[in-house]
Amino acid sequence: MRLLGGLGLMLLLAGLFVRSYTLPPAPDRRGGTTIALAYPNRALFGSPRGDCIGSPEDEVVITCLIGSVSRFRAETMPLLQLTFCGTCYGLSQSFASLGRDDKAVQAKLAQMARFGW
Repeated sequence: MRLLGGLGLMLLLAGLFVRSYTLPPAPDRRGGTTIALAYPNRALFGSPRGDCIGSPEDEVVITCLIGSVSRFRAETMPLLQLTFCGTCYGLSQSFASLGRDDKAVQAKLAQMARFGW
């Protein structure tokens, strides 16, 4: 029983560090969802859109989008690469926009859409 409890605790702790990050497909990049080990300070479902919704209005959005992907690749250890997951991408955007001004969120999303994100 202790062994089973210990194994369950180890799995729970490991689960705290598992995160997903979804990059949409586009003509200039292959999209997909990466399951990776990351610190728990990252969102459970992440994406460039989700990371950049809260960026300042005067910031150029393309630098945030590219930086978001670069930071994820540099700060995590990939476990599994899957095809694009639209649901995961939508969840990351929904979680990131919770509690934010809807007009500001829509303005950021419009900026991102101009770059194909």
